[in-house]
Amino acid sequence: MSLEATMLVLDNSQHSLNGDFPPTRLQAQADSVFQIMGAKCRAHPENEVGLMVMAGKGPEVLVTLTQDEGKLVAALHGVKSAGEADLVTGIQVAQLALKHRQNKNQRQRIIVFVGSPVKESQASLVKLGKKLKKNNVALDIVSFGTPDVDLSIPSLPSASSSSSSAPASPETNDSKLSALVEATSSSDNSHFLSVEPGPYLLSEKIAQSAILRPEGADEEMGAGGGGGGGDEFGVDPNLDPELAMALRMSLEEERARQAAATAATSTSAAAALEPVPEGVSTQITDPTPATEPKGAHLTSAPETTDADVMRSSGPFRGDEEMQMQVGGEGEHAADDAEEDENLRRALELSRAGEEGGDDVEMGGLPGVDDTVDGDEEDDIARAIALSMQDAEEEGKKDEGK
Repeated sequence: MSLEATMLVLDNSQHSLNGDFPPTRLQAQADSVFQIMGAKCRAHPENEVGLMVMAGKGPEVLVTLTQDEGKLVAALHGVKSAGEADLVTGIQVAQLALKHRQNKNQRQRIIVFVGSPVKESQASLVKLGKKLKKNNVALDIVSFGTPDVDLSIPSLPSASSSSSSAPASPETNDSKLSALVEATSSSDNSHFLSVEPGPYLLSEKIAQSAILRPEGADEEMGAGGGGGGGDEFGVDPNLDPELAMALRMSLEEERARQAAATAATSTSAAAALEPVPEGVSTQITDPTPATEPKGAHLTSAPETTDADVMRSSGPFRGDEEMQMQVGGEGEHAADDAEEDENLRRALELSRAGEEGGDDVEMGGLPGVDDTVDGDEEDDIARAIALSMQDAEEEGKKDEGK
Protein backbone atom coordinates (compact mmCIF):
# COMPACT_ATOMS: atom_id res chain seq x y z
CA MET A 1 0.00 0.00 0.00
CA SER A 2 1.16 3.50 -0.80
CA LEU A 3 1.02 6.67 1.29
CA GLU A 4 -2.70 7.35 1.71
CA ALA A 5 -5.25 9.42 3.61
CA THR A 6 -8.46 7.41 4.08
CA MET A 7 -11.92 8.53 5.19
CA LEU A 8 -14.26 5.84 6.53
CA VAL A 9 -17.99 6.56 5.98
CA LEU A 10 -20.39 4.52 8.18
CA ASP A 11 -24.06 3.78 7.55
CA ASN A 12 -25.77 4.50 10.89
CA SER A 13 -29.30 4.54 9.51
CA GLN A 14 -32.21 2.66 11.10
CA HIS A 15 -31.28 -0.38 8.99
CA SER A 16 -28.02 -0.69 10.99
CA LEU A 17 -30.01 -2.11 13.94
CA ASN A 18 -30.60 -5.39 12.09
CA GLY A 19 -28.85 -8.44 13.50
CA ASP A 20 -28.13 -10.39 10.31
CA PHE A 21 -24.45 -9.42 10.80
CA PRO A 22 -23.85 -10.17 14.48
CA PRO A 23 -24.23 -8.55 16.82
CA THR A 24 -25.69 -5.71 14.73
CA ARG A 25 -24.82 -4.10 11.42
CA LEU A 26 -23.48 -1.02 13.19
CA GLN A 27 -21.22 -3.04 15.49
CA ALA A 28 -20.00 -5.10 12.51
CA GLN A 29 -18.99 -1.83 10.84
CA ALA A 30 -17.15 -0.75 14.02
CA ASP A 31 -15.09 -3.98 14.04
CA SER A 32 -14.20 -3.43 10.39
CA VAL A 33 -13.11 0.15 11.15
CA PHE A 34 -10.46 -1.06 13.61
CA GLN A 35 -9.22 -3.65 11.16
CA ILE A 36 -8.95 -1.19 8.28
CA MET A 37 -7.15 1.40 10.39
CA GLY A 38 -4.65 -1.19 11.65
CA ALA A 39 -3.93 -2.38 8.09
CA LYS A 40 -3.49 1.16 6.78
CA CYS A 41 -1.16 2.25 9.58
CA ARG A 42 0.99 -0.87 9.20
CA ALA A 43 1.27 -0.38 5.45
CA HIS A 44 2.97 3.02 5.81
CA PRO A 45 4.05 4.94 8.92
CA GLU A 46 2.55 8.22 7.63
CA ASN A 47 -0.88 6.90 6.66
CA GLU A 48 -3.87 8.55 8.34
CA VAL A 49 -7.52 7.53 8.80
CA GLY A 50 -10.64 9.64 9.49
CA LEU A 51 -14.21 8.68 10.45
CA MET A 52 -17.68 10.07 9.64
CA VAL A 53 -21.33 8.97 9.44
CA MET A 54 -23.92 9.70 6.73
CA ALA A 55 -27.27 9.26 8.56
CA GLY A 56 -29.01 10.75 11.60
CA LYS A 57 -29.35 14.52 11.38
CA GLY A 58 -27.05 14.46 8.34
CA PRO A 59 -23.53 13.50 7.27
CA GLU A 60 -21.06 14.40 10.06
CA VAL A 61 -17.30 14.09 10.47
CA LEU A 62 -16.53 12.42 13.80
CA VAL A 63 -12.72 12.21 13.59
CA THR A 64 -10.48 14.07 11.21
CA LEU A 65 -7.42 12.35 9.66
CA THR A 66 -5.35 10.86 12.48
CA GLN A 67 -3.12 7.95 13.49
CA ASP A 68 -4.57 7.74 17.01
CA GLU A 69 -6.81 4.70 17.28
CA GLY A 70 -8.14 5.89 20.60
CA LYS A 71 -9.91 8.78 18.94
CA LEU A 72 -11.82 6.37 16.71
CA VAL A 73 -12.80 4.19 19.68
CA ALA A 74 -14.16 7.18 21.56
CA ALA A 75 -16.07 8.40 18.52
CA LEU A 76 -17.68 5.01 17.82
CA HIS A 77 -19.11 4.81 21.35
CA GLY A 78 -21.20 7.89 20.62
CA VAL A 79 -22.68 6.76 17.29
CA LYS A 80 -26.44 6.17 17.34
CA SER A 81 -28.67 4.53 14.71
CA ALA A 82 -31.26 6.90 13.31
CA GLY A 83 -32.67 8.40 10.13
CA GLU A 84 -31.87 7.57 6.54
CA ALA A 85 -28.49 7.46 4.82
CA ASP A 86 -27.56 10.18 2.35
CA LEU A 87 -24.90 8.51 0.17
CA VAL A 88 -24.13 11.36 -2.25
CA THR A 89 -23.81 14.03 0.46
CA GLY A 90 -21.75 11.72 2.65
CA ILE A 91 -19.22 11.07 -0.14
CA GLN A 92 -18.99 14.78 -0.92
CA VAL A 93 -18.29 15.65 2.73
CA ALA A 94 -15.61 12.93 2.87
CA GLN A 95 -13.99 14.39 -0.24
CA LEU A 96 -13.94 17.82 1.38
CA ALA A 97 -12.26 16.37 4.51
CA LEU A 98 -9.56 14.74 2.37
CA LYS A 99 -8.94 18.01 0.57
CA HIS A 100 -7.87 19.62 3.87
CA ARG A 101 -5.26 16.95 4.70
CA GLN A 102 -1.93 18.31 5.94
CA ASN A 103 0.33 16.01 3.91
CA LYS A 104 -0.48 16.73 0.25
CA ASN A 105 1.69 13.74 -0.84
CA GLN A 106 -0.95 11.35 0.55
CA ARG A 107 -3.29 9.78 -1.96
CA GLN A 108 -6.99 10.24 -1.30
CA ARG A 109 -9.30 7.29 -0.60
CA ILE A 110 -12.87 6.95 0.62
CA ILE A 111 -14.27 3.69 2.03
CA VAL A 112 -18.08 3.65 2.30
CA PHE A 113 -20.22 1.10 4.18
CA VAL A 114 -23.71 0.79 2.67
CA GLY A 115 -26.23 -1.25 4.69
CA SER A 116 -29.47 0.37 3.53
CA PRO A 117 -31.28 0.87 0.21
CA VAL A 118 -29.80 3.53 -2.06
CA LYS A 119 -32.42 6.08 -3.12
CA GLU A 120 -30.24 8.04 -5.53
CA SER A 121 -30.49 7.23 -9.21
CA GLN A 122 -27.71 5.49 -11.07
CA ALA A 123 -27.15 8.49 -13.34
CA SER A 124 -26.50 10.81 -10.41
CA LEU A 125 -24.10 8.29 -8.88
CA VAL A 126 -22.17 7.95 -12.15
CA LYS A 127 -21.89 11.74 -12.34
CA LEU A 128 -20.48 11.78 -8.79
CA GLY A 129 -18.02 9.05 -9.69
CA LYS A 130 -16.65 11.04 -12.61
CA LYS A 131 -16.12 14.02 -10.33
CA LEU A 132 -14.16 11.87 -7.87
CA LYS A 133 -12.03 10.51 -10.66
CA LYS A 134 -11.27 14.03 -11.86
CA ASN A 135 -10.01 14.95 -8.36
CA ASN A 136 -7.89 11.74 -8.08
CA VAL A 137 -10.00 10.26 -5.30
CA ALA A 138 -10.22 6.46 -5.04
CA LEU A 139 -13.48 4.89 -3.82
CA ASP A 140 -14.11 1.53 -2.12
CA ILE A 141 -17.71 0.49 -1.35
CA VAL A 142 -18.80 -2.34 0.96
CA SER A 143 -22.43 -3.30 0.33
CA PHE A 144 -23.93 -5.61 2.96
CA GLY A 145 -27.35 -6.63 4.28
CA THR A 146 -29.37 -5.21 1.39
CA PRO A 147 -31.43 -7.66 -0.69
CA ASP A 148 -30.87 -7.50 -4.41
CA VAL A 149 -34.34 -6.17 -5.30
CA ASP A 150 -35.51 -3.68 -7.87
CA LEU A 151 -35.59 -0.24 -6.27
CA SER A 152 -36.75 1.68 -9.34
CA ILE A 153 -40.20 3.32 -9.35
CA PRO A 154 -42.43 1.70 -11.96
CA SER A 155 -44.04 4.06 -14.44
CA LEU A 156 -47.60 3.81 -15.75
CA PRO A 157 -47.88 2.54 -19.32
CA SER A 158 -48.95 5.20 -21.80
CA ALA A 159 -51.16 4.68 -24.79
CA SER A 160 -48.49 5.94 -27.16
CA SER A 161 -45.89 3.51 -25.88
CA SER A 162 -45.12 0.69 -28.22
CA SER A 163 -45.87 -2.78 -27.01
CA SER A 164 -42.68 -4.04 -28.59
CA SER A 165 -40.30 -1.78 -26.58
CA ALA A 166 -37.87 -3.66 -24.35
CA PRO A 167 -38.27 -3.23 -20.58
CA ALA A 168 -35.59 -1.16 -18.79
CA SER A 169 -33.02 -3.03 -16.71
CA PRO A 170 -33.82 -2.97 -12.98
CA GLU A 171 -31.79 -0.72 -10.70
CA THR A 172 -30.61 -2.57 -7.62
CA ASN A 173 -28.26 -1.56 -4.84
CA ASP A 174 -25.38 -3.57 -6.29
CA SER A 175 -25.90 -2.33 -9.83
CA LYS A 176 -25.96 1.31 -8.72
CA LEU A 177 -22.94 1.02 -6.46
CA SER A 178 -20.91 -0.97 -8.97
CA ALA A 179 -21.64 1.68 -11.62
CA LEU A 180 -20.42 4.34 -9.19
CA VAL A 181 -17.18 2.44 -8.58
CA GLU A 182 -16.59 1.89 -12.29
CA ALA A 183 -17.01 5.59 -12.98
CA THR A 184 -14.52 6.46 -10.21
CA SER A 185 -11.91 3.81 -10.89
CA SER A 186 -8.66 4.90 -12.49
CA SER A 187 -6.02 2.22 -13.14
CA ASP A 188 -8.10 -0.19 -11.02
CA ASN A 189 -7.66 1.85 -7.81
CA SER A 190 -11.30 1.48 -6.73
CA HIS A 191 -13.10 -1.67 -5.56
CA PHE A 192 -16.65 -2.87 -4.94
CA LEU A 193 -17.44 -5.62 -2.42
CA SER A 194 -20.89 -7.14 -1.90
CA VAL A 195 -21.31 -9.26 1.25
CA GLU A 196 -24.33 -11.43 1.98
CA PRO A 197 -25.28 -12.63 5.48
CA GLY A 198 -23.62 -15.91 6.47
CA PRO A 199 -21.56 -17.73 9.09
CA TYR A 200 -18.70 -15.24 8.98
CA LEU A 201 -17.82 -11.74 10.13
CA LEU A 202 -17.99 -8.68 7.94
CA SER A 203 -14.39 -7.84 8.87
CA GLU A 204 -13.23 -11.25 7.60
CA LYS A 205 -14.71 -10.66 4.16
CA ILE A 206 -13.13 -7.22 3.99
CA ALA A 207 -9.72 -8.64 4.96
CA GLN A 208 -9.98 -11.19 2.16
CA SER A 209 -10.96 -8.63 -0.45
CA ALA A 210 -8.85 -6.33 -2.60
CA ILE A 211 -9.67 -3.37 -0.36
CA LEU A 212 -6.93 -4.26 2.13
CA ARG A 213 -4.68 -6.04 -0.32
CA PRO A 214 -1.39 -4.33 -1.29
CA GLU A 215 -1.23 -3.10 -4.86
CA GLY A 216 0.02 -5.84 -7.22
CA ALA A 217 -0.45 -8.58 -4.62
CA ASP A 218 -3.78 -9.98 -5.86
CA GLU A 219 -2.24 -13.17 -7.22
CA GLU A 220 -0.05 -13.78 -4.16
CA MET A 221 -2.86 -13.25 -1.62
CA GLY A 222 -5.36 -15.38 -3.59
CA ALA A 223 -9.07 -14.86 -3.89
CA GLY A 224 -9.85 -15.35 -0.17
CA GLY A 225 -11.10 -18.94 0.03
CA GLY A 226 -13.36 -20.51 2.58
CA GLY A 227 -10.53 -21.01 5.09
CA GLY A 228 -10.90 -17.43 6.30
CA GLY A 229 -7.24 -16.56 5.71
CA GLY A 230 -5.79 -13.91 3.49
CA ASP A 231 -2.80 -15.88 2.18
CA GLU A 232 -1.63 -19.42 1.35
CA PHE A 233 -1.23 -20.34 5.06
CA GLY A 234 -4.78 -19.38 6.05
CA VAL A 235 -3.47 -16.43 8.12
CA ASP A 236 -4.30 -12.82 7.40
CA PRO A 237 -0.99 -10.89 7.32
CA ASN A 238 -2.85 -7.69 8.19
CA LEU A 239 -4.19 -9.15 11.42
CA ASP A 240 -1.06 -11.06 12.47
CA PRO A 241 1.95 -10.07 10.35
CA GLU A 242 4.47 -11.73 12.70
CA LEU A 243 2.80 -15.14 12.41
CA ALA A 244 2.48 -14.80 8.63
CA MET A 245 6.18 -13.91 8.33
CA ALA A 246 7.21 -16.82 10.57
CA LEU A 247 5.16 -19.27 8.50
CA ARG A 248 6.62 -17.92 5.25
CA MET A 249 10.22 -18.20 6.57
CA SER A 250 9.55 -21.74 7.79
CA LEU A 251 8.24 -22.73 4.36
CA GLU A 252 11.31 -21.24 2.63
CA GLU A 253 13.68 -23.10 4.99
CA GLU A 254 11.87 -26.37 4.36
CA ARG A 255 12.11 -25.89 0.59
CA ALA A 256 15.85 -25.12 0.88
CA ARG A 257 16.38 -28.25 3.01
CA GLN A 258 14.56 -30.46 0.51
CA ALA A 259 16.58 -28.97 -2.37
CA ALA A 260 19.86 -29.66 -0.53
CA ALA A 261 18.81 -33.25 0.23
CA THR A 262 17.90 -33.83 -3.41
CA ALA A 263 21.25 -32.46 -4.58
CA ALA A 264 23.16 -34.66 -2.11
CA THR A 265 21.25 -37.76 -3.23
CA SER A 266 21.98 -37.11 -6.91
CA THR A 267 25.68 -36.50 -6.18
CA SER A 268 26.08 -39.72 -4.21
CA ALA A 269 24.32 -41.71 -6.93
CA ALA A 270 26.62 -40.30 -9.61
CA ALA A 271 29.73 -41.09 -7.54
CA ALA A 272 28.77 -44.76 -6.99
CA LEU A 273 31.10 -47.38 -8.60
CA GLU A 274 29.90 -49.32 -11.60
CA PRO A 275 29.20 -53.02 -10.93
CA VAL A 276 32.07 -55.38 -11.78
CA PRO A 277 31.18 -58.10 -14.36
CA GLU A 278 31.00 -61.62 -13.03
CA GLY A 279 34.23 -63.63 -13.41
CA VAL A 280 36.57 -60.63 -13.48
CA SER A 281 39.03 -60.38 -10.61
CA THR A 282 39.26 -57.02 -8.87
CA GLN A 283 42.62 -57.81 -7.18
CA ILE A 284 45.65 -56.45 -9.06
CA THR A 285 48.75 -58.63 -8.55
CA ASP A 286 51.07 -57.52 -11.35
CA PRO A 287 51.28 -54.35 -13.45
CA THR A 288 50.01 -56.14 -16.57
CA PRO A 289 49.70 -53.88 -19.62
CA ALA A 290 46.15 -53.04 -20.67
CA THR A 291 46.72 -54.53 -24.13
CA GLU A 292 47.55 -57.98 -22.79
CA PRO A 293 44.97 -60.55 -23.90
CA LYS A 294 42.58 -61.95 -21.34
CA GLY A 295 43.90 -65.10 -19.60
CA ALA A 296 47.60 -64.19 -20.07
CA HIS A 297 49.83 -64.58 -17.00
CA LEU A 298 53.32 -63.31 -16.28
CA THR A 299 55.80 -66.00 -15.31
CA SER A 300 58.41 -64.80 -12.86
CA ALA A 301 61.95 -66.21 -12.89
CA PRO A 302 62.56 -69.09 -10.45
CA GLU A 303 64.28 -68.25 -7.22
CA THR A 304 67.98 -69.02 -7.09
CA THR A 305 68.92 -71.64 -4.50
CA ASP A 306 72.25 -72.55 -2.91
CA ALA A 307 72.51 -75.68 -5.03
CA ASP A 308 72.22 -73.61 -8.22
CA VAL A 309 74.97 -71.34 -6.99
CA MET A 310 77.22 -74.31 -6.26
CA ARG A 311 76.66 -75.81 -9.69
CA SER A 312 77.26 -72.50 -11.44
CA SER A 313 80.65 -72.08 -9.75
CA GLY A 314 82.24 -75.11 -11.57
CA PRO A 315 84.66 -74.61 -14.50
CA PHE A 316 82.51 -76.12 -17.27
CA ARG A 317 79.46 -77.91 -15.86
CA GLY A 318 77.92 -74.99 -14.00
CA ASP A 319 78.07 -72.62 -16.99
CA GLU A 320 76.56 -75.21 -19.27
CA GLU A 321 73.60 -76.00 -16.96
CA MET A 322 72.76 -72.32 -16.45
CA GLN A 323 72.85 -71.67 -20.15
CA MET A 324 70.59 -74.67 -20.80
CA GLN A 325 68.03 -73.40 -18.24
CA VAL A 326 67.90 -69.80 -19.49
CA GLY A 327 68.91 -69.95 -23.15
CA GLY A 328 67.24 -71.43 -26.22
CA GLU A 329 68.44 -73.69 -29.00
CA GLY A 330 70.83 -71.06 -30.38
CA GLU A 331 72.51 -70.77 -26.99
CA HIS A 332 72.98 -74.60 -26.86
CA ALA A 333 74.76 -74.49 -30.21
CA ALA A 334 77.09 -71.74 -29.02
CA ASP A 335 77.89 -73.70 -25.87
CA ASP A 336 78.70 -76.84 -27.87
CA ALA A 337 81.10 -74.92 -30.10
CA GLU A 338 82.81 -73.38 -27.08
CA GLU A 339 83.09 -76.75 -25.40
CA ASP A 340 84.63 -78.33 -28.50
CA GLU A 341 87.18 -75.52 -28.64
CA ASN A 342 88.12 -76.07 -24.98
CA LEU A 343 88.51 -79.83 -25.50
CA ARG A 344 90.68 -79.27 -28.53
CA ARG A 345 92.97 -76.95 -26.66
CA ALA A 346 93.05 -79.35 -23.71
CA LEU A 347 94.20 -82.20 -26.01
CA GLU A 348 96.91 -80.03 -27.52
CA LEU A 349 98.16 -79.07 -24.09
CA SER A 350 98.10 -82.73 -23.01
CA ARG A 351 100.23 -83.76 -26.00
CA ALA A 352 102.58 -80.88 -25.41
CA GLY A 353 102.96 -81.98 -21.79
CA GLU A 354 103.92 -85.55 -22.80
CA GLU A 355 106.55 -84.29 -25.21
CA GLY A 356 107.88 -81.15 -23.56
CA GLY A 357 108.59 -81.39 -19.81
CA ASP A 358 107.37 -80.83 -16.31
CA ASP A 359 105.74 -77.41 -16.51
CA VAL A 360 102.97 -76.92 -19.01
CA GLU A 361 101.32 -73.51 -19.75
CA MET A 362 97.52 -73.82 -19.39
CA GLY A 363 96.52 -70.31 -20.54
CA GLY A 364 92.99 -69.78 -21.69
CA LEU A 365 91.36 -72.59 -19.64
CA PRO A 366 88.82 -71.31 -17.17
CA GLY A 367 89.26 -72.37 -13.59
CA VAL A 368 92.86 -73.69 -14.19
CA ASP A 369 96.08 -71.93 -13.27
CA ASP A 370 98.39 -70.80 -16.10
CA THR A 371 101.20 -73.20 -14.97
CA VAL A 372 100.76 -76.80 -13.87
CA ASP A 373 103.38 -79.16 -12.44
CA GLY A 374 104.28 -82.39 -14.21
CA ASP A 375 102.90 -84.65 -11.45
CA GLU A 376 99.39 -83.34 -12.07
CA GLU A 377 99.21 -84.49 -15.68
CA ASP A 378 97.32 -87.61 -14.82
CA ASP A 379 94.61 -85.68 -12.93
CA ILE A 380 94.20 -83.33 -15.85
CA ALA A 381 93.84 -86.15 -18.29
CA ARG A 382 91.15 -87.79 -16.20
CA ALA A 383 89.28 -84.52 -15.92
CA ILE A 384 89.39 -84.08 -19.67
CA ALA A 385 88.08 -87.58 -20.18
CA LEU A 386 85.22 -87.02 -17.77
CA SER A 387 84.39 -83.76 -19.48
CA MET A 388 84.24 -85.43 -22.85
CA GLN A 389 82.04 -88.18 -21.45
CA ASP A 390 79.64 -85.67 -19.94
CA ALA A 391 79.53 -83.70 -23.18
CA GLU A 392 78.61 -86.80 -25.12
CA GLU A 393 75.79 -87.65 -22.68
CA GLU A 394 74.40 -84.14 -22.91
CA GLY A 395 74.48 -84.26 -26.67
CA LYS A 396 72.49 -87.49 -26.63
CA LYS A 397 69.91 -85.93 -24.33
CA ASP A 398 69.49 -82.95 -26.62
CA GLU A 399 69.04 -85.19 -29.64
CA GLY A 400 66.41 -87.18 -27.74
CA LYS A 401 64.42 -84.00 -26.99
